[in-house]
Amino acid sequence: MSRSILVKPDALRRGDRVRLIAPASPFDPGLFKAGQQVLEGFGLVPVVSRGEFAREGFLAGSDQRRAEKLKSAMQEEDTKAVWCIRGGYGTARLLPLLDLPRLRRHPKLLVGFSDVTALLVQLARPGGFVTIHGPVITQLSRLPAADLRWLKALLFGTRVPQPLPLGRTRTLMPGITEGRLVAGNLSTLASLAGTRFAPDLGGALLCLEDVNEDAYRLDRLFWQIVSAGLLKRIRGIVVGELTGCKPEGAGRHSARHVLEQAISALGLPALSGAAFGHGRRNLAIPVGVRARLDAGARTVTLLESAVR
Repeated sequence: MSRSILVKPDALRRGDRVRLIAPASPFDPGLFKAGQQVLEGFGLVPVVSRGEFAREGFLAGSDQRRAEKLKSAMQEEDTKAVWCIRGGYGTARLLPLLDLPRLRRHPKLLVGFSDVTALLVQLARPGGFVTIHGPVITQLSRLPAADLRWLKALLFGTRVPQPLPLGRTRTLMPGITEGRLVAGNLSTLASLAGTRFAPDLGGALLCLEDVNEDAYRLDRLFWQIVSAGLLKRIRGIVVGELTGCKPEGAGRHSARHVLEQAISALGLPALSGAAFGHGRRNLAIPVGVRARLDAGARTVTLLESAVR
């Protein structure tokens, strides 16, 4: 089987400096401070500029300022990773302001999820590098110890093959397949459909999550990315947390069941209930690495590491 065509960022080591940025919405200062302490517990040195605390309505400062901060963070030489403080909304607004091909030539660990999906999938395109769909700074202090251990192992270098600790999942459609992991927020992916920033999902094992959406909206969002052709060449799907999506539960008309039905109609190997997203857990998933999905056995196994 061929190796990933993506560059691997360098693994983290104790004492490494990590740049913290806010590419989307403003954040809670208390949760930010608690998240900083988690990174310090990893042996890392978090660094942040005062500009990240800016507020302009629902954004953490102007688009131009956030784009400049992001470009600077990705290219500075004395930090080993860029960690997003919060998602929210606004990352996709930065894409037209960025020289994405140039940024792809600067492999550095980038960690975030939710709205940050827009950036993760751009930098993990061919010619780019592996990114990490994982907890933002304001989420770190509320994660279970097991998820923090996995996160640290992934960033500092873990042996492969290695199964993802998905939690309690169930099979939607059995089957075994291999592909490159792509994880993201369904709403954000749908918002990119039809734009020049639509993600390349060919050959992907697609991991999807969302938050605070009604069942009919999840159905509409999913069929939007299907109709846009984004899922034409994917290999399989893993559904994560659907936090706050209503109706809750597992009934016939619940949000989860509605999305599961839509996914099952594709006939691809698929799992549901994995422990990543906006809920109590948020398992870190490397975007762009090769993996094997055995939906019948309810496993996803990393076939290569996320870092070098």
